[in-house]
Amino acid sequence: MKSFAKLFAVLACTAVALVACSSAPVKKSDGAPATPATVATAGADSSQEYKGNLDTAHMAFITAMDMEMRGLDRESDSLWILAWQYDPKNRYLAFKVAEKLLAHGADTLAIGIAIKANSLKGKVTVAQLETMARVYLAAGIADSARKYFVAALDSSKNQDMKLLYDYSLFLEAVQDKEELVRVYEQLLPQTNYIQSLFNRQVKLLAELGKDSAIVDLFRDAYETTGDREYLAKGVHALMVQKRFVEARAIADTITGSTEHDAMIIELALLTFVDGPRDPVLKFLKKKYYDDGVRVPELIYHLGLNEYILHEVDSARVHLDSVHLKLDRDPSYGSQACRILSTIALDRKDTKAAVMYAEQADSILAGEGKPSLALTYAAVKDYQKAYTLLDSMLGVWSKWTPLEAVVDSAQLNKLMATAKAKYRKFQYTYAYILQLEARDIEEHAGDNELKKAAAREARLKAHLFWESMIAANPKDIQVQYNMARNLERLGRIDESFAVFEAILKSPQFKELNASEVYNYYGYTLLNLNRNKKELEYGVALVQKALDSLGDEKKPDAILDSKAWGLYRLGRFEEALQTILMIDQKGFDDDSEFLEHLGAIYAALGNKAEATKAYKKLLKVDPKHPAALEYLKGKKK
Repeated sequence: MKSFAKLFAVLACTAVALVACSSAPVKKSDGAPATPATVATAGADSSQEYKGNLDTAHMAFITAMDMEMRGLDRESDSLWILAWQYDPKNRYLAFKVAEKLLAHGADTLAIGIAIKANSLKGKVTVAQLETMARVYLAAGIADSARKYFVAALDSSKNQDMKLLYDYSLFLEAVQDKEELVRVYEQLLPQTNYIQSLFNRQVKLLAELGKDSAIVDLFRDAYETTGDREYLAKGVHALMVQKRFVEARAIADTITGSTEHDAMIIELALLTFVDGPRDPVLKFLKKKYYDDGVRVPELIYHLGLNEYILHEVDSARVHLDSVHLKLDRDPSYGSQACRILSTIALDRKDTKAAVMYAEQADSILAGEGKPSLALTYAAVKDYQKAYTLLDSMLGVWSKWTPLEAVVDSAQLNKLMATAKAKYRKFQYTYAYILQLEARDIEEHAGDNELKKAAAREARLKAHLFWESMIAANPKDIQVQYNMARNLERLGRIDESFAVFEAILKSPQFKELNASEVYNYYGYTLLNLNRNKKELEYGVALVQKALDSLGDEKKPDAILDSKAWGLYRLGRFEEALQTILMIDQKGFDDDSEFLEHLGAIYAALGNKAEATKAYKKLLKVDPKHPAALEYLKGKKK
């Protein structure tokens, strides 16, 4: 036994020396690179001095495994080589040595040994096929590497995670995206959809245009991990692909209140875009009342749609409960506050209206000041509105970037932002001046001082509009406001010139076409200067109606048309048109009552004319047309 131990020690030393030599590059002849064939020969020659000795090989094998388990890698490597040298026709040992040489970076020698090992008899294992793939990969022979990777995976039934990952690295190197997608399909479930691989798979599928597969991937990831983020992103993918029915079907199942549930609900709401509001409200009520979803975003949309559909009391309750909880999207919180402010204004609660407007500005970190100024104006606190706007105009007219900003692109961007903010405050200032002027005009009566104050406000507004037009002649919204203000100033021809420019502008589509046509047309009808203008006015009002398509025709525009037909002497048509309006909401509308009375009077229907003019006097006791008609009737 002692003599065997001594002999084994000598052989082990020899094996260690062989490992050291094996890492050196193989000699080349005539400068030509070594080939797998020549390396295999060298590997075979290195074992020819040993005679087959299975006992020694077996002892080396047992000891190698023992040392490997004990973490003595260098010693175990030497003994694996020794075992192979004494049993060179053992397929298992040959591949084991090839694996060890690969691990030590002796790629060239490993290639030769592995190729020779592959020709030996014995059981073919997954590890051996993987080793063949690796040696061919090291040799740069991609087709052969692929062949053995596939064979190894087939043998392991795609269950070897390390092998799948190694194969994926190979496929990344050769840029075989189609096959890489297939491999990731096998690898991802085994890695519990690790994020880096998952993101890579999504990118690959997108590059290959496999949109449906992206949806399937998110679904599989959600079903495996239970992570609702995957479900939410899957719904987003469905929306991108316009698969709205499927997206809404998933939203219908939501009963949770996480941020991902909120995302799914909001995505589902996009499936209702451009449609009627009633189904939207029905969907939101189901999620809130039946399914118990309580995410702030859903409550916000519920309140918003209730407000739009005139369920104001419920809207106020819902919006008030969440307007300060919409942290993820400040625009929601500010919009909720603005709606609450509008509701308060409608209820004559000026204190609450201002409070909500100030909260909206606070939520937006000071970016809501134009809306805040408009609220001050709405509660008739014009001076407070002007003070706020004066301060903001002062800030943005003198604003300059920090000296540290030297990048020209960034500098230009900052300056453009500053100009846009200055312009927005200019616009708000001019608009509020017109609101104040209108307010004064409505109560001026014969008071010349009030009329002068209104005119002064309009002249100030006009200076703002002129300044803004000079800076940007194509701003169609500014042109429209200028045209209306000029009309109120009595500068009719100037106003009409601007209106004509608006109608011909490529930017006209940015405006509300029905509103513009109706305003311009009704102004012509009210002036009643000549038949040509009256016919043009009626045509413009008709364009306003036509521009609405199948939408319900607004009463205000129907009233304009009826008045135009009356002016043209087409009384029967005028009556038919004005009777299309639901009169219940017009008992205090002086213009409507004047038009109704005049049309009935023109048709000789004294009873209805008298009825309309009496209602008109209740609204405006000094209305000249009503007084004249009723006075003549008494005579």
